[in-house]
Amino acid sequence: MTRYALVADVGGTQMRAALVDSAGEVTHKRASLTLANRGRQDVLERLLASLEGLASVAPPGSLVGVGLAIAGPTDPETGTVYSPPHIPCWDGYSPVAAVEEKLSLKTFVANDATLAALAEHTYGAGRGRRHMVYLTLSTGIGGGIIVDGNLYTGNRGFAGEVGHITIDPDGPLCHCGNNGCLEALASGTTVAWMARERLDAGAVSALTRHLEGEGGDVDARAVAEAAASGDGVAQEIMAEAGAYLGIGIASLVNAFAPEIVVVGGGMSESLDLMLPGIGREMERRTMGHQRGLVPVVKARLGDNVSLLGAAALVFGAAG
Repeated sequence: MTRYALVADVGGTQMRAALVDSAGEVTHKRASLTLANRGRQDVLERLLASLEGLASVAPPGSLVGVGLAIAGPTDPETGTVYSPPHIPCWDGYSPVAAVEEKLSLKTFVANDATLAALAEHTYGAGRGRRHMVYLTLSTGIGGGIIVDGNLYTGNRGFAGEVGHITIDPDGPLCHCGNNGCLEALASGTTVAWMARERLDAGAVSALTRHLEGEGGDVDARAVAEAAASGDGVAQEIMAEAGAYLGIGIASLVNAFAPEIVVVGGGMSESLDLMLPGIGREMERRTMGHQRGLVPVVKARLGDNVSLLGAAALVFGAAG
């Protein structure tokens, strides 16, 4: 009989639930708005309704367990979520007991970026590697670490906050409260901010039209598209972000000696624009015995990555 994991990805905007088989195939999926402003219980009840609906279409006896990917620091031992930036109503809360009571299935919970690393190691670009570092580049920067073929979660599940290694102690303020974090220098949010800053200073760029009529703002996707089309200002911004990423990745390579670095998230679609800067800084800053040995590659699993990571967590525990 095919085995299935019942999984969900609880994000700041959307909750997505799915059935995933042991080969990593998503067979059924549904999505709804998170609506965190309605409070903890409302979010939980709608999550349970989605999971119940999917459980009802699974073949009898095929469900192995439930896996939840949460957008916030999460203790995998207890399922407790800490200070989730976009789901504040779940701060200090664990959904494990409620899910297990409702569905009578063993439930596992972890951070979404950490689980994305597990997914890429199990089903994606890091498959077959014993040691891997994963970064997700989006609004912020997160990640996960695979050591000896196992997900490294650290004390209380807080490992993998690669976006908050310090790159420039005198750099811009990060939302975490520190200065010069990798996230504050190379995230999608920062790329957009750099573009607006240059345009406000009078830079001549195709990006100007975004401020003057196409939505009234500039985002990271617009910068990447302009850079790919040859816009000089946008290319400079992507190169700068790539250089900062290279500094951060070199530090991670020196610390963890991975076989591969996998980059996912929305900005990974523009990885080719940043790879020259990443490569130059890695060449400068990676220790000699590691230099040139660690490829930086694009993730393969797309939007389903956290769902697949939650499934890998379930199947890994089930054996």
